[in-house]
Amino acid sequence: MLGMVKRFYSVIGERGGEHVVRTSLRRGYWLFAGYVLVERASDALRKAGPSASDIGALVDVALTFNEKNIGIAPTQKKEEIEGLLNVVGAAKPKTVLEIGTSQGGTLFLFTRVVGDDALLITVDLPSPPLGAGYLPWRAKLYRSFTVGKQRIQLIRSDSHSAQTMSQVLGLLGTRKVDFLFIDGDHSYEGVKNDFEMYSPLVAAGGIVAFHDIVPGRPEDVGGVPRFWNEVKGRSGSQEFVKSIDQGGCGIGVLRL
Repeated sequence: MLGMVKRFYSVIGERGGEHVVRTSLRRGYWLFAGYVLVERASDALRKAGPSASDIGALVDVALTFNEKNIGIAPTQKKEEIEGLLNVVGAAKPKTVLEIGTSQGGTLFLFTRVVGDDALLITVDLPSPPLGAGYLPWRAKLYRSFTVGKQRIQLIRSDSHSAQTMSQVLGLLGTRKVDFLFIDGDHSYEGVKNDFEMYSPLVAAGGIVAFHDIVPGRPEDVGGVPRFWNEVKGRSGSQEFVKSIDQGGCGIGVLRL
C-alpha cells in the first residue's frame, strides 16, 4: 500500500494539476471496485447473450451492455461488424488472433460465432498509471466470454515486440491462425507491422480483417485507410462500410 501511495504522489509531482488528481482517484476507484463488480458483470453478460444465430441481437448486447458502469461496447458501426460476424461465422474458425482488445466487445462477439472448441488469443498494451490498455480486473471479465470448450488467452504487451510474437507462437503450438483481426496501432507503420508480422501465421484460405479503413480524422483512423488501399487489390477482398462519408470505421476483409 505504501508503494502505491508513493507512486500516486510521484505521478502528481511529475505532472501536477487537478485533472491528474481526479483521474488518478477515478482510476484507483476502478482498480479496486472492478475486482468486486466484475463477477456480477460476468454473470449478467452470460444471461444477456443471445444465440449466435441472431447476429443483430448479439451485436446489440455488446453495444448496450452495462452492469454497474462496466461495459464492453466495441467502437464499431453495427451494420459493419454484423457483416464481418456473418463471414467469420460461416467459416467457423478454430483459431483466432486479435490485435487490440480494448473494451473486449469484439472478443465477446467472436466467441459467439467461432467454434465451441476455438482458441482465441487477444493482444493489447499493458495499462500504465494514466494511459491506454485495460485495467487488470477486466481480464476476468474477458475470460468469462468463453463458450463450451473455448480458451481465451490474454497477452498484455506491445504487438510489435519479438517477445509478444514469441508468446503468440508458444500459445499456437502447431496451429495456424484461421482468423486475424487487426485493430491495434492505427499508425501506417503500426498496422503495416501487425500485418507483416502476423499474417504469415494465417492458414491458407484464412481471414484477415482490418478496422477503420474509411478515411477520417488522423487521430481516429491514422494510416489504416492508406494501408488498406495498398492491400485490398488482392483476390478475395471485401469491405463492410455503411457510408464512405462517415469519417472513419469500416471493416476490410482479405482471404489469404
